[in-house]
Parts: sequence; C-alpha cells; structure tokens
Amino acid sequence: MLVLIDQLMKEHAEIFADLTEANNLGIITEDGQSKLFSAKADLLVHLKNEDDHLYPVLRKEAEKNKNLESILNSFSSEMEDISKSVMKFIDKYSNGVLDSKYVESFDSIFATLRERMKKEESVIFAEYEKINQ
Repeated sequence: MLVLIDQLMKEHAEIFADLTEANNLGIITEDGQSKLFSAKADLLVHLKNEDDHLYPVLRKEAEKNKNLESILNSFSSEMEDISKSVMKFIDKYSNGVLDSKYVESFDSIFATLRERMKKEESVIFAEYEKINQ
C-alpha cells in the first residue's frame, strides 16, 4: 500500500475512534468535549491532506480519463455537503448541551462518515493506487 493511502486510512480510523470515544465518554463531559474537538481537528487535517496530496494527482489524471473526472465530481460535491453537516454537528454540540436530537444526529453523522470513507477507500484510494503503480 502506498504511504499516502496508508496515512489517509489511519486518519479515517483516528476520526472514528475520536467520535466513538466522545460519544462513549458522554458529550457533556470534559473528556467527551475534548474528544469531539480532537475529531474536528483530525477531520480538518485529513481534508487538508486529501486536498494537498491526493486530489491534485487524481484531477491531473482525470484530464485524460472522463470516468475518473465523473467520479471526482460526484465525490467532491458529496464531501462538501458531508463536511458542512459534520462541522455543524460538532459546533452545535461542542458546548456540552444536548438536545433531544443528539442521538439521532450522532448516529446519522457517524453512519454518513463511515459510508463515505468506505467509498473513498474502495474507489478513490484504488484510483490513486492505479495511477501510482
């Protein structure tokens, strides 16, 4: 596995670990809040790593590969929506005040991120590995 892909997959795991731990500790606790902020920081670093190192290579290849171009356009649009939702969730609950929608919101965000990252690993990372063989 390529070093970049290995790093991005580790970042995926760290984001999920932080979110899971924040939820398990209780979002209203100091430790839970700390893990929620850690998840946000990890996600921002991860997105920057992808933007700086992964997607430029894929976009260059997409100039001559229309199928890849279509995949990237779809992923880009989807990720923009997901990122906004995740950041909104973290910002909303980062003050430690829960409402009746917290569990539903957490489950939705967690499932959305998990699905997105699985797709990214199986499609986007695979495309990157093909280019760099």
